[in-house]
Amino acid sequence: MEDEFGMTYRTSRRQFIVGVLGISAAPATLPHGASAQIATPSNPKAHSTAELVVSIASCGENDPAFGRAEFGIVGIYDGDWFEQPGFPHLLDNLAASPRAFHGVRYFGAFTAGQPEQFLPETGGSVWTRADAPIDFSMTFDALEALTSRGLIPFISLGFFPPAISGSPVQPPREWDAYKRLVRTFFEELAADPRFGREAIAGWWFEAWNEPNEGRFWTGSIDESFTLYRATSEAIAETGLSVRFGGPAIAYKPQASPQDGAPWMERFLRFVASEPDLQCNFISLHRKGTVGSDPPDPRRMYEAAVTTADQMLAIDPERFAGMVIINNEADEKVGFEHPYAPRLDEHNAAWLATVATIHGGLTKQYEDAGFRFIGAADNANLQLVEEPFDGRRSIMTQARDSETDLLKLPAYAWYEMLPLLGDRIGTVAAGSDQVFPRTDVYHLSTFAERHAGCLITHYPDPGNTEQSPRTLEYVVRGIPWRRVNVARFQIDDELSNAHTAAGGSEGNPFPGPDPEDLGTIRQAQELALARPIERNVSLVDGTYQETLEIAPYTTICLWITPFEGTIPASPEWLSIEVQDGNVVLRWTPNREPEFYSYEVFLMNNEKLGPRLTPEPLRSARWVDTAPPHGPRSYGVRTVTASGMTSPIVVSGTMVIT
Repeated sequence: MEDEFGMTYRTSRRQFIVGVLGISAAPATLPHGASAQIATPSNPKAHSTAELVVSIASCGENDPAFGRAEFGIVGIYDGDWFEQPGFPHLLDNLAASPRAFHGVRYFGAFTAGQPEQFLPETGGSVWTRADAPIDFSMTFDALEALTSRGLIPFISLGFFPPAISGSPVQPPREWDAYKRLVRTFFEELAADPRFGREAIAGWWFEAWNEPNEGRFWTGSIDESFTLYRATSEAIAETGLSVRFGGPAIAYKPQASPQDGAPWMERFLRFVASEPDLQCNFISLHRKGTVGSDPPDPRRMYEAAVTTADQMLAIDPERFAGMVIINNEADEKVGFEHPYAPRLDEHNAAWLATVATIHGGLTKQYEDAGFRFIGAADNANLQLVEEPFDGRRSIMTQARDSETDLLKLPAYAWYEMLPLLGDRIGTVAAGSDQVFPRTDVYHLSTFAERHAGCLITHYPDPGNTEQSPRTLEYVVRGIPWRRVNVARFQIDDELSNAHTAAGGSEGNPFPGPDPEDLGTIRQAQELALARPIERNVSLVDGTYQETLEIAPYTTICLWITPFEGTIPASPEWLSIEVQDGNVVLRWTPNREPEFYSYEVFLMNNEKLGPRLTPEPLRSARWVDTAPPHGPRSYGVRTVTASGMTSPIVVSGTMVIT
């Protein structure tokens, strides 16, 4: 059989198979390391018919795992921001969707003490003099801001405090002081009751950030290897079990040929030559573009494939089962500069390509046991200066306030992640209908109780005719006689606060009218292309649908069994007045059949009007500018089958 990338692999008992009917021969396979060329169909408006056969009769141990949660890692430059105005609200939003957002990658653990925008400018106050004590209190407060919300830290270890170097990016002449810093950091983490050795074993620790980028490292490549070795040795001396890797290079061969495969090859050979070095993952930063040319998803694919092939060529035993993570897989370099596509459906579609490409590569390199992850550095609220200003953040200001925030369509993409399964499907035929042969990106996933199929259309930058693609999508082998089918969608209207705020090609950076904020909040949530279909009776276990996918549209088909289980009721966490709004928070639902929350205005203990859209996937809602007077709310949980929990009523508060 062949997967989405045309690679041959073995068939397991439990499978998703996606194919196009009427194709007599499978397309040629791509060898490892081949450059993927997208061929736009000669008639892009012509219908193609895709078949997806689903079987979840067995537990699926033979199918590659899809690290669904790990695609929910976002990035914030400096941990010192976590307690600054606005950021607790951002983090509360992430925590309200725990199966959408997994963790936060950030910098400055060793230089805490001053929030920095996007570059290491000071050495901070962790260790100011060699004869002074090391003080990680601010670093640990930042970590608690994440862990208290259920978010996993992904820590880029750096930069240098004054006790080690006169510059946060200049390596020292000797490394004993640095090793002491690293040992102290990990030993105090393990001893702190807020964290502990078991918890930190599940975190991510990365050696530095972009040691081939002069703004982050002024030493040589060999000195960066010395840093990596010193960090690994210091960790080993603690006796702690942690996940550690690197090199987190800026993979940009178009800027400098050495800043891609040659740099990575030197690092891989360095790791392979020193068996005692700890290396649990290989990280790189390959973005869609570093210049004015359009973002191209193929660059991510090529960088990941090249790295994987280098690992196989250098030492397949040393690198067997390795995680390869592009943890700055953003569409464009320069997160401090306004870029209009970050605000609309373009960025959501980009993130969907990140997931489909890296998930597909996990399937492609199944025999090597490699697992590929893509994440973005895209929650940098500190850069946002005004509403919808195009700086790289998945939330923006609603108005002239640091705490009143709106979700961008990219946020809605993360809300799709819980709809995906934990195993990757297969493509039996029809590989010529999807990437890398077209600009339609596809990933089929499954779990014990649902199937999630992700499809997005991110047009090839070289294709001037950006027409919709049409797929006749057929799902066969569904084991449930009656099912629910939901088609979640992000496009130029759905799940799109930018459009609701008046954004358009002619008005890319809209200033929303405060009177429209209630409407915008309704539009910002992950939406359906049509009402959910419940209790659908299947014939021969088959579901079929025609999908027309316009450019930059992202679709997730979610198929679940119809059943009558009553979900657990939420519990109120808080009801607060902020910026003239009422912010409601309750305990998030983590059940796989969870579909939506419903929030009602209560009227003398009876249900009044529903305030929220259907669905609402987040355990947080902002009642925009409610009128003065008493107000109480009710919330309940709804399953995909339409079963509702008992409603839970808040206390009464008076709006003044």
